[in-house]
Amino acid sequence: MDEKKPFDKKFNKKVSFEDFVHLIDENCEYKFSIVDDVVDDELLKIAAQHGIDLKGYKHVIETSGVRHSEKRHGIQSNDRLPLSIEDYLLIPYIIRNRDKVEISTTKTKRHNMEVLVYEKLIGMSYYYVEEIRTGRKSLAFHTLYKRKTPLQRGV
Repeated sequence: MDEKKPFDKKFNKKVSFEDFVHLIDENCEYKFSIVDDVVDDELLKIAAQHGIDLKGYKHVIETSGVRHSEKRHGIQSNDRLPLSIEDYLLIPYIIRNRDKVEISTTKTKRHNMEVLVYEKLIGMSYYYVEEIRTGRKSLAFHTLYKRKTPLQRGV
């Protein structure tokens, strides 16, 4: 597939989380999404404080988010702690067992959307970021990255 061409609608498909990991491993040649209907009470409350109603929203992971994450934080990137397949497998765990979640004061550059930032300490600090897409009623994967904790940095 020509990388400069936008994805053709016929390649759009829903996949399981296991297939998602397999597709990442094969350089994301298809547009896909994973949908999880779970938006919990804490997220609803946090969003409501910012005037956003997340009732009926879904967590969605699409190829575009994975490509962005891989470009900025993957093995081929300059990130000091590049992401592995195992890190992507942590996404459902990070969402459901987060230590902290907040709506960022910084919006996405390209579409100027508000984002949710989940933080989870699993040996190091993981940050999972979702765009709040009000038109589509979805919380879409924007990026994933990890950083050493202050203790690991010697601070």
